[in-house]
Amino acid sequence: MDNIIMVRPKAGLDLEEGTIRDNKEAGVLEPALSKVKSLKFATEAAITILRIDDLIKLDKQEPAGGQDDCHA
Repeated sequence: MDNIIMVRPKAGLDLEEGTIRDNKEAGVLEPALSKVKSLKFATEAAITILRIDDLIKLDKQEPAGGQDDCHA
């Protein structure tokens, strides 16, 4: 796939036909900045979810009967 991008930098997928096409000829223009921002947002969302998951796992459960660690 990397070779296709180097030879055809405007290459994209035609999902209706299942082929590779020239996006510029097809009228599909998407700025690289938009792609970079989308990837950054998705990465931050995934990191946030993983952090929340870690916090849930680290949350200490209270002892049964409302006793503290000293059993007072």
